[in-house]
Amino acid sequence: MYKIGAAAAAACLLSLVAVAAPNAANAGIIFSTADYTGVDTGEYIVSDDRYFGVGFTLDATTEIRGIGGQFGGFPSGAIFGAIVPLTSAGSLPSFTPSEIEANSLAHVVFSAPSATTDLTVPLSITLSAGSYGLVFGSGAFGADGAGGLGDGNNPVGSPSFFTYLSFDLDGNSWETASMDGARFTITGAPEASTWMMMTAGFVGLGLLGYRRARRSTAIA
Repeated sequence: MYKIGAAAAAACLLSLVAVAAPNAANAGIIFSTADYTGVDTGEYIVSDDRYFGVGFTLDATTEIRGIGGQFGGFPSGAIFGAIVPLTSAGSLPSFTPSEIEANSLAHVVFSAPSATTDLTVPLSITLSAGSYGLVFGSGAFGADGAGGLGDGNNPVGSPSFFTYLSFDLDGNSWETASMDGARFTITGAPEASTWMMMTAGFVGLGLLGYRRARRSTAIA
């Protein structure tokens, strides 16, 4: 009876954890600069001479599943989205904009929609805990178009935005930007191996509690 009960307890715990475990099917938004409103009051035009980015920090190893934001208007060809390393969420990239291909950790090229849309495009990479930047632009990775990164959303927290403007007096360099209402998003989930370790811990604690309960019953 004891062995059957212990197995049943373990199976129950595993089932409960499996239901809650994040995976590719239920990965959610893990970073957002603003809540989507569907209202577009102005647009930041992403192009080969204007990049827009934001810094973010991960507290644990994370499987990134997609990137996106509110887009709409001025579609022409394709633009890129890239994840790059940062020393902190509030810092600027250490490389020049023209070096983004050599410094990108992952990228995806996509067509920006013409209508206001809360867009997510697939991008798969596992990132360690640390700080990174999400950058949208064109003129690299084969992207040769333009697209409107929407405004008019409800800001979340105090995102650290940055931009690159090719015809700015600073030339080929990044600078901080004020973009309240711009929506950048990242979808993902904890790394599978990390979740499995948590699952093993839950099951172990469950079995330990079950054995103690059985022992107490036997003594009584």
